[in-house]
Parts: sequence; C-alpha cells; structure tokens
Amino acid sequence: PATERALTRAHRELSELEYGQLRALAAQSPRAADVVRIHQQVAADLEAGFSNEQQLSRAAVAAVRADPSAVARQLGPMIVFLPQRITDSQAGLLRAVGEATDTTIVAGATGAEDADAAVVASVGRLGAELDAPARRGGRAGASATVEALSVSDADDEVRHAVRAVVDAARAGTPLGRCAIVYGVENPYVRLISDALDAAGIPRCGATSRTVETSLLGRSLLDMLALRDRGFSRRVVMAWLAGAPVSVRRPDDSSEDADSHRWQAVPSAAWEREARAARVESGIDNWRRRLTRYAEDCTAEADHHAADEEQAWRGDRHRRSAERSLELLGFVEELHADLEPRPAPRTWAELAGWCQKLIQKYLGGRLRRSWPDEERQMAERVDRAVSRLGDLDGTDDEPSVAAFGRALRLELEGAAHRHGHLGAGVLVGPVDLALGVELDLAVVCGMAEGTFPARRNDDALLPDRERLVAGGDLPARADRPGDDHRALLAVVAAAGRSLLLHPRGDLRRAADRSPSRWLTEEAGEAEEVPSFVAGLRRTGFPAHAQEYDTRCVLDWHDARTRTASGWSELAQIPGVRQRPELRRGIELRRARMSSRLTRFDGNLLAGDLRGTVVAHPAGGSETTSASRLEMWAGCPHAYFMRHVLRVEAIDDADDEHRISPLERGSLVHRILERWLAEAIDEGAVPAPGARWPESWRTHLLAVGEQECKRLAARGLVGRRLYWEHDRRQILADLVRFLDFDDEQRARYRSQPVAVELGFGMPHSASGPVRVEIGDGRSMSVRGSIDRVEATPHGGLLVVDYKTGSSRAFEKLGADDPTLGGHRLQLVLYDLAARSLLGIADTADGHGAYWFVSTKGQFSDVGYATNAARRQVLNAVNAIVDGVGDGLFPLHPDEPVWRPWVPCDYCDPDGMGTRDQWRDLQRKRDDPALARYLDLVDPGRERSQTPQRAEEAPR
Repeated sequence: PATERALTRAHRELSELEYGQLRALAAQSPRAADVVRIHQQVAADLEAGFSNEQQLSRAAVAAVRADPSAVARQLGPMIVFLPQRITDSQAGLLRAVGEATDTTIVAGATGAEDADAAVVASVGRLGAELDAPARRGGRAGASATVEALSVSDADDEVRHAVRAVVDAARAGTPLGRCAIVYGVENPYVRLISDALDAAGIPRCGATSRTVETSLLGRSLLDMLALRDRGFSRRVVMAWLAGAPVSVRRPDDSSEDADSHRWQAVPSAAWEREARAARVESGIDNWRRRLTRYAEDCTAEADHHAADEEQAWRGDRHRRSAERSLELLGFVEELHADLEPRPAPRTWAELAGWCQKLIQKYLGGRLRRSWPDEERQMAERVDRAVSRLGDLDGTDDEPSVAAFGRALRLELEGAAHRHGHLGAGVLVGPVDLALGVELDLAVVCGMAEGTFPARRNDDALLPDRERLVAGGDLPARADRPGDDHRALLAVVAAAGRSLLLHPRGDLRRAADRSPSRWLTEEAGEAEEVPSFVAGLRRTGFPAHAQEYDTRCVLDWHDARTRTASGWSELAQIPGVRQRPELRRGIELRRARMSSRLTRFDGNLLAGDLRGTVVAHPAGGSETTSASRLEMWAGCPHAYFMRHVLRVEAIDDADDEHRISPLERGSLVHRILERWLAEAIDEGAVPAPGARWPESWRTHLLAVGEQECKRLAARGLVGRRLYWEHDRRQILADLVRFLDFDDEQRARYRSQPVAVELGFGMPHSASGPVRVEIGDGRSMSVRGSIDRVEATPHGGLLVVDYKTGSSRAFEKLGADDPTLGGHRLQLVLYDLAARSLLGIADTADGHGAYWFVSTKGQFSDVGYATNAARRQVLNAVNAIVDGVGDGLFPLHPDEPVWRPWVPCDYCDPDGMGTRDQWRDLQRKRDDPALARYLDLVDPGRERSQTPQRAEEAPR
C-alpha cells in the first residue's frame, strides 16, 4: 500500500511535465525510469475515458481563447489573491483569463528570501513581477504583539492554547477571529480538536476525523479485508465491535408475523460464545467449532434442567447455544456475501456488490440516527464507491483485493473539513490561516523537527533527480520555505500571536530545542515549568475539568499550609456538587486506610451481607469442596465467581497446545470409563494383584478413542503439538497401570466406585448433609474420582491430579488443609461413608494421586479420621467468613510470572503490586483475623497499626 500511495503521488506530480522533462528525469536512474514508465502507461490507459487536471486546464484555456469577450462578460474583473505554489497548468489557465479580462494579482511577500521564493516563482509564471519587498531584519511589525511560552510537552501546549482562546473571548474577541495552527499534523490536530470540544468551544478547519477513519469508511474497509485475513475470530470480532453492523430480527411488537426490524448485533455476547467455542479462523473452523459448542451447551442445559439450584446454569447454557447458532448463521451469510458467486468481473459490478454490502450490513437503514458529521462522511464514502464503478475499461478483470486497495486510496485522498470558516476557532496547519484576518493566532509545535519539520527525501524521486525538471517538480527541500512563509504571514496578520515551544516529547522521551523561527519572531520564550505551574497562572479555567483540577490544587496548597485532611477535600464546590467525586474520595480514603472496609470486601461493614450472600450452612444453600477452597484461596474471587457469577473468558488464539484443564479432564474421562467397565464386569484384580494384559491393552484403546473424540471437538491445539501431547498422555497411561498396582498393593485395596456423584445433575444421589460442628450442618455436592475398599471395612478416597505435586508437598497429618486450600479428602470421605453405608468409626484414608510424568506418579494423603476435626474447623471458618460477608482480595506476592494466578485479583494482567500493598496495610484489622488465622497462622503482627484515618499521599 505504501508503494501504491507513493506512485499515486508521483503520477499527479509528473502529469505537469512535458515529454522532454520526463525523458530527462527517466535518464537519472533505473528507478526513475520505472516511475516514468508507469506514469506514462497509466496516462495512456486512462486517456480514452478520463481527464486529469492538466487536460481540463488545457481545455479551459482553449475555450477562453476561442471567445475571450464572452469570458470577460461572464467573469468580469479577476483578482488572484495571495498565490502560493502554482503549477504550469494552473498558471496557463490564469494567464489566458488574464488576457481576456482585467486582472489584479495580490501577492504577499515577507522579505525573507527562503520564504518568498515560491511566491516569486508563481508570480513569474503568471507573467508578472513581484515588487521587491524590504529585506526582513527584525521581528513582526509594530502593530503585532508576539509572545512565546516554553511548556513541558504537546499536551501542555494545547492546554495553554485553549486558555489563550478563552481569555481572548472573555475580552470580547469573536471566536471566528482566533486560530490555533501547527506545523505538523501529529499529534496536534487530535489534541486541539479534543481540547476545544471538551471546553465546548466551536471550531472549524482541520479535524482528526477523516473519510477513511469515519464510521462507515473504516467499517467498510475492515469488512472488505476479512477475506484476506482468513476470517480469523479476532479480526471478525474486532470488526463487529467497532462497526455499525445490524441484523434483521422478528418484530415482537408487531401483530404481523412477517414483520421484522433491524438492530445492532450483540457483539459482546457473540465474542464470548466464539471464544468459548475456541473458534480460530476459516469458515470451516467457524462451522465445526460453533456447531459442536452449541451441541455441548444444549447437552449441559439438559444436564442441569432437573436441578432447581442449578437451573440458572441450564438457562445460561441454553442461551449460549442459541447465540452461537445465531452467530454461525451470521458468519456464514457474511462469508457468502464476501465471496459472491459468480464473482464480480468489472469495476461496475464490484461497486454494485460493495453498495449492497453497505446497505445490508453497515447501517444502510439506520443512518438517520447517526451524528450529522458521520452521515455527511458516509455520503462521501457512497460517492467514492460509485466513482470506482466508472473505471470500467481500465482493467480487464479487476479483483476484489484491487477494489479494496483502490477504495482505500480514494478515501485517504478525500480531504475533510470540520464546520465553516468563521464559525468558531480556526484549527489547522499554519498555511490554512493564510489571508485570514485574526485577532489571536496561537502557533503550536515551535520546536526543531516539527516547525520546521524534518523532511525525508522522496524514496521514488529524490530531490537530486527532481532538479532536472527545472523547478516544475516540487522538492522536499523547498517545503520549510513554505512553512516559514505561512508562519510570517499569519504572525504579521494577527493582532496578537502566541508561539508555543514544547520542551519535551513524553511519547518519545526526548528533549527538543526551540525553533529558529521562534527566536527570530519573539526572542526568548518564557518558561512554564510544569502543568501545575501553568494551572496556577491561569486566571480563568478553560473548561469544567480544569476548574475542578484548579480547585483541588488550591485545596492541596492550603492543605500543605494547614495540614487539613480528607474531609476538607469533600467540601470543595466542584467535589460537593458531584456525587461520583464524593464517592471516589470515600473509596480512595477507605482503601488507603488500615481498616478493612466495604470497598475492600468487608460487606458486613457496608451492611450488604444479607442482600447478596447466602450462608452455606443456612439450610437452603448447597456448596462444594472446591467452592470452599476457592474462598480460602481468595475470598474476592469467590465473591465474583459464586455470588456475582462473573467468569473469566479464555482466549483461544493463544492456545497452541491442549490446555491443562482439558488435559486433566481427558485423563479423568479415560480412567473413569476404563475403571467403570472393569468394575461392572467384575474384572478388578484382587488387592495386591496386577492388572491383566487384556485390561492394560484396553486402557490404551480407551485412551486412543477419547483422544480422537477430543481432537474432533477442536480442543487439542495445533496438530504438531497435539501429536506430541497425545503420545505423552498414552505413555502416562502405561505408567499409570504400574502405579495403580503399587497403590492397591500398598493399601491392600480394591476399587468399588468411580466418579461417585452426589448432588450433581443426573447423579444417582442428592447432596450429602455433613455435620460441621456446633450443631450446624451443610449440604455438599461433588464427584469422587475413585473410592476403594480397604481391609476391615475401611475405605480409601482418591482424587486424581494431572499437574505438578509441588503445591501439595506440605500436605499431611500435621497440616491436612494447607490453610483451607485442600478440603476434598475429608469431605469426600464423609460423603462416601454416607453413600456407601460405611461406619464413621471405620478406618479411612484420603490421597491425591498424581497420574502424570509432570507429577512423577506420586501420592500425597493422610488418615481422614484423625484429620477430620481439623478439616471441619477450617470448613467452619470458611462458612463463617462467607456468612459474615468477608471477601477481601488475597493476591499472590507481586513477582514476575508468565501467567496470571487469579483473573479476579489481576484482571488486566498488569500485576498485583497495589493490591498486595493494600492487603499488607490492613492485615491487623480485627475483621481479617479469622481469615488470616486460617490461611497464614504463623504471620507476624504489627505492633503499631496504622490509624483508620491515615491516608498516605
């Protein structure tokens, strides 16, 4: 695209040259010869059906000379006002008109040789001679006031510019006689536009909005690019999120069954479903993944239908199934529309096809609700598409890709201006203010590198080659002179000028020297040390935000002198009148205190407990071991996940391999299915006996089948990685058989149940009631991976783990819960006894089996009878914490990790330093004592806890 843009610019410039000049230019280098050849070929291809500016000018000259008296009667006297750079074709037309009627040339000269060179040349092309101006030896005329400020960066420049406009307006200057101009567009046009809009000051002139980046422009270009970008989920969803895409839906408010209405697509909901379905790219992938996901969601919905407590999950899964199928239908239709059959074969057909896409997908029926500016730019997009349809005959068979590139170039070149001249502050490059009478001119960017700007040589036609055209090709080296001329003209024409120098560039961490032209015009610039210093010197705030900031600054200065506190901040008028600021101060004060407040997860302190939290031991709530363990790990995560029901969404694009969660589920399914078949057939070996060869072979067969099934669902990552992972899983199954033999021999046990569910959807048994002490009980649900019978009527409860055993190394009889993080073994032991009719006094044992190479085929466990009281004490502490509304964040210590340990503590993945610091400050609050006694019983306690009202700066 960059080369196409450069060739387009070169073609326009070369159109001014005669044949001899083109030959001389082509002789400069092979590259220049290629550029000239392409230019001539394009001109020849377009000559039959199109005319360029030069041809139109020549035709106009011929018409004028054919009947000059008629031209004189129709036009009357002509004034050429402030000519700048004029091409030969433009000069020829003006000369012809000048010969036919009275003509006056009003040319402006500055007295600076470099600045006047282009004007002198243009006047000469018109057949006139510029009166020699007095050579400049000083600053602007006596009638002009020129001031200069040196500020920190471009953002601060714009703040001072807007303040200057506000001060001028308060003094009676009309806004239409004020201008804010600059030498380079980036970053000033956006900063100035945003600042004036924030201040409610009308503006006209340049804008950061372009036809290409308008709502319809960018949406259409992005839609046409979906094909070339493989219909990837990221690209499609980014387009849906930013485009005015609408879909046709039945109109429930109409009695007509065939009535429909158009509404915006649910892009956020579709994004969640596409991620959950693990969609990657390609229409076939969309079909497979979304279809499979819809089937899975429907099955899950049916699975939860019979459980009243889990009915909300069933409803959510059913909605997900409906949305995923709706998304699939939309994507399939979009793909078909972007791959039309038969394909368009002419520019006119391509333009018609594009117009249908706009009408169908991009607000064709809803434009009336768009802002006026967007509707105007949308009309320009429509016209650009229509113009491309006129290119028939220039290309035998244009492609969709060529159409997209041509449309982008067309929209890039479509200049856009905001408002009307005189209706507000003029904003734009400095040459936009030429000839405009101003009372105030503010010039931004007066630093070397931006005014004058650095000019890189043209890659296709450098200046040394352009010289052979005799000045008819503009050189990059001439542009600083144009900028200088425009600056001098604007400063001379304005009653007051303010030149702004940015000392630094925070975007690039660089220092910047004042422009040579600033020194010439204003001498030494007054330095404004900082944003705060600039705010202090402001007599009248430019807008409400600046007023509020100044109020806070005044409060800060007074606080420094009088040591006032947070309460005085709340009395500032700008704060007192805005509830959101008062609440923000309350939140900030609370979080920076040493007390655990409602803003830190202490819902009891905020009197919110009864409205959002059901007590797990209250009789109606059913919980699980993993849910209780989650509270111990991070109460805030428990609150988000199980109270507010906010779930983190995985991003499938980064998963080149099977996820640890899917891998663990796969191994569980393999072992469950294999062992269940062995139990059903009575083929389980006696305690101490090895598995027979037939059942060893059968385990591998089951493993192969489940691996193929998971691969068909698209949940195994890239094929190359999956082949390695699949072999590793099957190898682990072989090792598992030996490990299983060893464990059964060790405990003299024999498996009697697998995936023993209770309280789960479609499980044979309901929730199990567990006595937790103090006369309280709670309903527990779950699914036990494996239960084994041991000698003398005892039992062994097993939970499979496919990850590392590192986090379980300290688990044992001395610490059976690891700070409340491991409760499964005892709770599952109690549930298994209830379900299988095993006495409470019978021996029991619980163990985690690490059934992978990563876990080194090890086991960790303890005797459940001896640990029961200790585990139930931890359960009691957790139940009380939930019931008391205690949900503080408990982030991991902030060290670098290649993963995010808790999506709820670190939702943006930027680390938990601030959250960790807040927790350390509040550790001695009595409200946290029971929680910390559970998870960190050996902690050190501060001897001088911070006062609640203290708030570090």
